[in-house]
Amino acid sequence: MKSLFKIFLPYSLFVGIGIAIVASHYRPGAETIEASANGAIESDGKPETDGSPFHPFDPVCHMEVASSWGFSARYDGTTYHFCTSACRDRFAASPEDFLGDRCVVCDELVDTTAAVTATYMGKTYHLCSEVHRTEFKADPATYFMHTMWGIPPWMYYISISFVMVVSFGFFEGVERLAPGMMLPKLRSTIGQTVAAKAPKPKVRDRIDLLNNRTIHFLVTNRPFRFLCQAVLVVLFFLVIAAGLFGNQNPALNIAPLLTWTIWWGGLVILIMFAGKAWCFVCPWDAVAGWMEKLRFWRKTDEGLGLNLKWPRALRNIFIATLLFVGLTWIELGFGVTMKPRVTAYLAIAMLLMAIVSAFLFERKGFCRYACLVGRVSGLYAMFSGVEIRAKDEATCHSCRGKECVRGSETAYGCPTFLFPGRLTENTYCIQCSECIQACPEDNLALNLRPWGADLVANHRPRSDEAYLALLMLSITGFHGLTMTPNWHRLTDWLGNSFSVGHMISFSVGMAGLMLAPICIYGVLVYFSYRMAAGIKTPTQLTYHDYFIRYAYALLPIALFYHLAHNLEHLLMEGPKVVSLLSDPFGWGWNLFGTLDWRVPPLVSLDVLWILQVLLVLVGHIFSLWVAGRTSQNLFGDRQAAFRSQLPMLAGMIAFSVFSLWLLKQPMEMRTSAM
Repeated sequence: MKSLFKIFLPYSLFVGIGIAIVASHYRPGAETIEASANGAIESDGKPETDGSPFHPFDPVCHMEVASSWGFSARYDGTTYHFCTSACRDRFAASPEDFLGDRCVVCDELVDTTAAVTATYMGKTYHLCSEVHRTEFKADPATYFMHTMWGIPPWMYYISISFVMVVSFGFFEGVERLAPGMMLPKLRSTIGQTVAAKAPKPKVRDRIDLLNNRTIHFLVTNRPFRFLCQAVLVVLFFLVIAAGLFGNQNPALNIAPLLTWTIWWGGLVILIMFAGKAWCFVCPWDAVAGWMEKLRFWRKTDEGLGLNLKWPRALRNIFIATLLFVGLTWIELGFGVTMKPRVTAYLAIAMLLMAIVSAFLFERKGFCRYACLVGRVSGLYAMFSGVEIRAKDEATCHSCRGKECVRGSETAYGCPTFLFPGRLTENTYCIQCSECIQACPEDNLALNLRPWGADLVANHRPRSDEAYLALLMLSITGFHGLTMTPNWHRLTDWLGNSFSVGHMISFSVGMAGLMLAPICIYGVLVYFSYRMAAGIKTPTQLTYHDYFIRYAYALLPIALFYHLAHNLEHLLMEGPKVVSLLSDPFGWGWNLFGTLDWRVPPLVSLDVLWILQVLLVLVGHIFSLWVAGRTSQNLFGDRQAAFRSQLPMLAGMIAFSVFSLWLLKQPMEMRTSAM
């Protein structure tokens, strides 16, 4: 029963989030207030519903809202709906400040008889001057972005209090009262050679999904995988075609929304619950493989590739790390999320890299070493609730054929050069199922497992992985910061102070904010190293050992803030895809009859705040847990481990508080202009 609880706890969290989303649209006690020009407010005690098929916009912050959220006010015979009670109360206090014909550039009232006009997406707008009309026509989408309020101060300070209590009280209490509550402790031995040879304890808390015949059939059926890949390939080329040839207005083109909101936002959720499932259906890998092998699903030993060895000097993930940083710089610095054609160019670049690698190198060297999506998802997948592992490692080691590595008549050897008998983490496994198909002993399992299993298991830490983990922490925070007014103030200050252009100030600011967390981490690790001086360990530990091992403990903080941030985009902006599916190119089509649908955000803002804070707190707790296990594995002695962990506790508190601070800031929603 305890094992089932640990395995299905993540799914109960997912179900709880779904229930909260549905409940946000059910407000039986909601009231519509009556507002007057003098600011007087009355309540009629009745919720107001929107009878039209279109959903209203908040006149204060201009956010698209649902009438079912229950925040409404009636003024001069018209009912207005709001994102929260804060916007409703601001409106009720002075309705005239938010109504009337206003210039879309400066938001000032205009005289419609004297104002200049401009048309955008079939609607005419009034502007106060010719200068503002020129500015509006240059980039109209910019003026329809709205600012979404961050969590209220009371929620922010309560969350910080919870972080402090958990860090120094509750977590240590749980460790003493119920050691190993989540996973059995693994007393790992320091040193790669010894760790590889040390006997491994029997792993519990696993459910093999391959025991289900249907799942086993689907996972091992090659035509089924081809079918899944084909669907993703069609969508992939749809993004490319729409980006290249469709309307370049991001409000009318499906490419930016489908790429940056639906796919990139949903990928993190997929990793948490399905591991590297994306790699199973990856479209650019599929196209590259089909071209090189001239086969869709049947296994063949022939191909057009040169089968060169991947260069030894590049057998690390630094290429993927540089690509990840570069993509972030291009995405945020050049506003790619609002540019369909540039989005298509990036998709083509990813495809070309995969194709060139497939024709040059043996197996899937690009997937193993250079794919930025695969390497980022690989580190996150260490936390995932799914794994492919050997049922019995002794069987793997006694196997003479090693078909899982060398291949069989019907299946390829592992594309990323992994041997299941020594596989201890998800990082480089792409869940292609080739090893499952090739194994003559039926010794492979597709397991459900508790979250975070790899992070406390006996895996080998690597320097390149540690630096990528730290950069992932920096970049997830940087993504959030760039959507706040604080970032614009910073780049404006840099530009004015040093008389440089936007891209230079952006690049300097990005470099500083990416390096700052790494430097802070390095200082904290040094203090941890010094505080542990004199403590006996199985082998002599260096500062480098501390640096790379504790880096993995920060992954849950990065992962859960990333999830909280992406949840905002998915739930608030994702529904726009319903309309764009009928007209992906912006050419006026209505393929599925949904062109005129206006699906409101899926969750109310006040409930979204709660979900985001909850996710950040869950990530903090898991990071504490991983850091505690890391310390215990390093020292074996609980008191020594606690002394060493104190500086890291301070760091994790700081990083989690920063995540909460980001949630407190007003966010400029990038696709609200669509």
